[in-house]
Amino acid sequence: MRRFAAAILGMALAMMALVRPAMALSEPELLVERARVTAMTLLTDPEYGNLKSLVGRARAVLIMPNMIQAGFFLGGGGGTGVMVARGDDGAWSGPAFYTMAEASFGLQFGGQASEMMLVIMTQKGLDAIMDRKVKLGADANVAIGELGTSVGAGYGVGLSADIYVYAKSSGLFGGMAIEGSVVAPRSEYNDTFYGHKTSPRAILVDRQFYRPEAQALAAVLSVR
Repeated sequence: MRRFAAAILGMALAMMALVRPAMALSEPELLVERARVTAMTLLTDPEYGNLKSLVGRARAVLIMPNMIQAGFFLGGGGGTGVMVARGDDGAWSGPAFYTMAEASFGLQFGGQASEMMLVIMTQKGLDAIMDRKVKLGADANVAIGELGTSVGAGYGVGLSADIYVYAKSSGLFGGMAIEGSVVAPRSEYNDTFYGHKTSPRAILVDRQFYRPEAQALAAVLSVR
């Protein structure tokens, strides 16, 4: 009986050893899941009432699950996120990965972590970001949407901006610099996630790459 139990235990451990690597997620895969959670958090928060309407008309959405800001006198921050684009059929593309970095100067201190969503309303905004390094405010007109109760209410939400920025922040920081932030493709994450050499345009516009795991993010963004 003991020999039988030991054999069963050995088989179970062997199966766990085989399953564990398959269950381990890469950093890009984890980032897509975090982006889904961030999108759901912001879209279901009553503080961001007009966000859902904007996303319903958006050309693309860039989601930054963990945008870090910290500094003393000289401030800066950054993070990695995913962008999806809406096709002519209304369906969302698979995710492409981007980095966002910002630097600000002046009398400021503290630290802040933000869940951030950039809602890209125009083709100009999408083209500006898609394939190259771009400076927000210089290459695309940016307006701040809702920054959460710890920062304030509406900041210049109109109808003419290429990109609207929404963020839910925690911590204390002397201001959030959006204009002047640099957004750039993160090619190594794109290639790792899809297992092939890719480009943002091939992912977002040409739809040459597909991962079924990313459909959960598309489903959250499609909720009306």
